[in-house]
Amino acid sequence: MIIRARTVVPMDGAPIENGAVAISEDRIIDVGKFHEVSERHSGQEIVDLGEQPLLPGLINAHCHLDYTCLRGKIPPPESFTDWIRAINAEKAKLSQKDYLSSISDGFAEAKRFGTTTIANLTAFPELISQIRAPIRTWWFAELIDVRSPDRANEFVDLAIKSLKSAEDWGLAPHALFTASANL
Repeated sequence: MIIRARTVVPMDGAPIENGAVAISEDRIIDVGKFHEVSERHSGQEIVDLGEQPLLPGLINAHCHLDYTCLRGKIPPPESFTDWIRAINAEKAKLSQKDYLSSISDGFAEAKRFGTTTIANLTAFPELISQIRAPIRTWWFAELIDVRSPDRANEFVDLAIKSLKSAEDWGLAPHALFTASANL
């Protein structure tokens, strides 16, 4: 099939006015001006997007789908520590079911806005086995051991055990002020 759009934005190079993308099965096989692509692949079905642009899917390289449900629940803080306290207070009210729903809602929102790949930092890697990600997803266990630096190895081992159910995963120590040197 050939998809024609007013503007095609390729992965590299300038946008192509009156552009087209030729697709065979699940692969892009050609990109260029509509008249050139349609000549090279004559007889193919043409889908015309009209005035809509066609561009690669968006990549969210750092998100926290676990916390989609917290949007609008935390007032503007006076300080960073106030903000952390407010987040922790809201998180304490949530169940595993709430987090699973939040992740699902976050995926739906991402898809609606054209995101095709997510790198999600999760505080709950043990929930990953219960989730069927609807788009390409890299899962990263967000690791914090500020209260128990002597348990760093235990946190890592538990995270790895939980993450192994995912195809693509990694570890993400949170920040210098929340992760020990061991972590």
